[in-house]
Amino acid sequence: MSTPTSTDTVQVLICDDDAIVREALTGVLAREEGIAVRAAVGTGEEALALIPGGVDVVLMDLTLPGLDGLAATRRAAAEHPGVRVLVLTTFGTDEQIREAIAAGAVGFLLKTTPSAALVAAVRGAAERAGTLLSPEIAEQLATGDGVDPGAGEAPVDAETLQTLHLSEREREVLALVCAAEPNARIAKALMLSESTVKSHLSSLMAKLGCASRLQLALRAFELGLVPAPRPGRRG
Repeated sequence: MSTPTSTDTVQVLICDDDAIVREALTGVLAREEGIAVRAAVGTGEEALALIPGGVDVVLMDLTLPGLDGLAATRRAAAEHPGVRVLVLTTFGTDEQIREAIAAGAVGFLLKTTPSAALVAAVRGAAERAGTLLSPEIAEQLATGDGVDPGAGEAPVDAETLQTLHLSEREREVLALVCAAEPNARIAKALMLSESTVKSHLSSLMAKLGCASRLQLALRAFELGLVPAPRPGRRG
């Protein structure tokens, strides 16, 4: 499946066993220009059966009857590599988040995510752009590995930086990736070409041992290279 362009309609499949949640998500997304809800189903099996019909983004709950959300995500990523799966759940443990990412999910969002942020995540997933984590999830992962949640800004470890050999420009690109900025906006902010941004991203992924933007952001938060976003904070 090709990446949707700015003139294409993003086809979304909602998979959640709660009919009220399905109805609410459908209502939020259906009123957005350029987004269409192709179907809203209650099981992973139904979701997998519908993906070949032309789905760009799947909103996947973890707790499902029969085939659970992680297994459905793993199969969707393996069988339909063009589809982008966003896990949307009530809460998530560190283990669940990491398992979802390993299964092929491109984002992990809480159901308390504001509507505007949810819509942005769907668009970002379709465009292969952005770091798709709820701020609460990013902070949870960071603080779980020893980042002081009251510190405001996580200090950059000089020894770690020296070991990783990150350039100043790579650090700037990394910070913007962690702020969920797509390549075009990173390029504009740093006055670079998009091809140069992609080159920096490839270098960062190699140095940090990551295979995706999402993994890159998680690694940056864990190492304290970039402060994790804090719920309720404003820049």
